[in-house]
Amino acid sequence: MLAVQFSEHGEADVLQLVDLPIPRPGTGEVLIRVAAAGVNYADIWQRKGSGPRPVALPYVSGYEVAGTIAAVGNGVPPTLVDQRVMAMLPSGGYAEYAVAPVAQAISLPAELGDAQATALLSQGPTAVGLLNTGPYASVLVLAAAGGVGSLLVQVAKNRGIQVIAAVGSEAKKAAAQTSGADSVVSYAEADWVQQVHAATAGLGVAASFDAVGGRVGTEALQALGAGGTGVVYGAASGEPTTLAAQQLIGQMQGLRGYTLFGEMARIGGYIEELLGYFRAGNLQLPVQTYPIAEVRAAQRAVEFRQTQGKVVLLF
Repeated sequence: MLAVQFSEHGEADVLQLVDLPIPRPGTGEVLIRVAAAGVNYADIWQRKGSGPRPVALPYVSGYEVAGTIAAVGNGVPPTLVDQRVMAMLPSGGYAEYAVAPVAQAISLPAELGDAQATALLSQGPTAVGLLNTGPYASVLVLAAAGGVGSLLVQVAKNRGIQVIAAVGSEAKKAAAQTSGADSVVSYAEADWVQQVHAATAGLGVAASFDAVGGRVGTEALQALGAGGTGVVYGAASGEPTTLAAQQLIGQMQGLRGYTLFGEMARIGGYIEELLGYFRAGNLQLPVQTYPIAEVRAAQRAVEFRQTQGKVVLLF
């Protein structure tokens, strides 16, 4: 089978198209013929060797796939063969075939495309999980045109929350507006934090969701109102969000981290919430697709923040 593998850490050039044996499903597992594989920033961290957990080389990235069940292991009903599913994997998604526990293979509605489905496996549940960190009346979403950001805006609006979307350029403002944000600002502008305060009648936001880090993440904390919470879940800039902790004292603000992998047992419920919005016509799933042969270009686009919506590899 065709797969994308790297045998050393480095830039996107280390990604190689290789021929590997088709894996066999074990007891309680299914073999998925992959039609679409999601690309995430974690894939870039793994490739560079900068992730929180080292990976054994050679390595095949990818933890989101959508496709068709091609075979089943012992204990799995054979009637599942040919069923369209999406699944979260520990790794191995950048391949024509991948194995997943049957419990993690979620049936796909007919109206949901394979590429769209990958957005519901990590980015969508992350958006739901972020919003579940508190009862927020207003939120600031950084990287609002990206995979998580565009869904975070929409889920928040479906919940009746005021949303200020922040993007990295004037060109991305339209995408954030399409997602339904109440206000859109660009952190390329020097006064963007003041614009956030103006959009909230001077109160500041109840929460900021930071996947960018660096200068932007640090400035976002200045947009918080009294009792506000900064939630950090990424660092696409490659730099950490920094602060002098004492700056939180005056308005009794807080700062916390979030990862979806800390609450994997809840993903099923989060996906159901997202599917409810989708079926009601209240959730768009924008995708940017690349053929598998262009995997290097796809990862570079994610790495250098040149994307809008979910980035997906197609087989």
